[in-house]
Amino acid sequence: MKKNKEEKINKKEINKRNIDKNDPRFMSPEQKQIVDLILSNNEIKTGKDVSVVFNELRGKVIQTLLEAEMDEFLGYNKNSHESKENENRRNGYTSKSKKVKTDCGEITVCPPRDRKGEFEPKIVKKRQKVLEGFDDIAIAMYAKGMTLKDISDMIRQIYKVDLSIETISNLTSAVSEEVQLWQNRKLENFYPFVYIDCLYAPVKKDLISEKTAIYVMLGINRHGQKEVMGIWINETESATFWTSVFEEIKDRGVEDILFVSMDGLTGLADAIEKIYPKTKTQRCIVHIVRNIYSILDKKKAKSIIQDFKQIYTASNINNAKLAYENFIEKYKDNKKLMKKVNDLIEHVFSIFEYPIEIRKIIYTTNPIESLNSCLRKVTRGKGSFISIEALLKVLYLRIKDLEKSWSKGTRNWNNVQNQLIELFGDRTLKYYT
Repeated sequence: MKKNKEEKINKKEINKRNIDKNDPRFMSPEQKQIVDLILSNNEIKTGKDVSVVFNELRGKVIQTLLEAEMDEFLGYNKNSHESKENENRRNGYTSKSKKVKTDCGEITVCPPRDRKGEFEPKIVKKRQKVLEGFDDIAIAMYAKGMTLKDISDMIRQIYKVDLSIETISNLTSAVSEEVQLWQNRKLENFYPFVYIDCLYAPVKKDLISEKTAIYVMLGINRHGQKEVMGIWINETESATFWTSVFEEIKDRGVEDILFVSMDGLTGLADAIEKIYPKTKTQRCIVHIVRNIYSILDKKKAKSIIQDFKQIYTASNINNAKLAYENFIEKYKDNKKLMKKVNDLIEHVFSIFEYPIEIRKIIYTTNPIESLNSCLRKVTRGKGSFISIEALLKVLYLRIKDLEKSWSKGTRNWNNVQNQLIELFGDRTLKYYT
């Protein structure tokens, strides 16, 4: 009974109580007056009706703000009869009403004019056809890898507003400057771990689509946080271009890197050593396993790879060498396999120079492969990019979107940090004091 009585209490009675302002039932007297006025003058039965009414109201508010802007520009009120210091005067309104697209639909306004043509409205600028809000929506969709046509179709479907592909392109064009600033930003002076890799995407050049190499560098900074240090574009992957990339990050402030995890590109380790002679390079074990798998009989591959895994997952170097000897003995008749394993085994043994927590970070390039997998989602199946600039925009927006979920950092980072200090001494300690 008590509950039924409480449900019948009207808003006026609710507001008399001490209801928190964040409570959805709270209304100030002014708000209640506005709501009552809207409800009494409109037949509202659905959520769509609410959207229509408020979009019309939004148009009226923007029209009023345009009038207020003109008052401020001229220095006197529209209805003022006092003498004016400013010689400039109002000159009616634009000959045609102006349709402006908003995230709630389309509104119509009549911008006021002045005789000298000097008035520059801010709320709805001259020649502006899309109000603020759609740029964020379009960029968010662009970041997910949607094409300009997809974005146009989606906005038409959701907001019932027609935005041309050209308009959407203009909305996303502001990102180009952001990309440039991001690419040239100062980096931290110390990265304990860096992962490098390359992926490809088609880009049109002289009307011909060509596969273009995307160089990606992912760092783990001294706080254990992941950071995309940069992306670079070149025709193909080469150790020479990687050298220029490392030269660039040095110019951008990176003084030292402890470990670089990478694939087996010929000359890459030497290229890194030229710029950072003290940096340890580590071949990715997962890449090594894939390399071995590629030459195996697929019927026997699973058991062979399982045996090889006993080597790189051993608890220490002695156990790893024992597992290696057992592997050699078991598969000594497979000459092709033996040659491949013997060529690569030193890269496997090298990870045992470090404690297990560090081993887990450097033995695989999974962090950057996971990043590249996300980047491929916005480059594959989209056709050829019209330019390198267009490709960079999409990659940058996707990276910024991904970084929002990277707040946790590296697991057991305090232990890793202590081990790095113990292993490298003052070389590492100076960046933590």
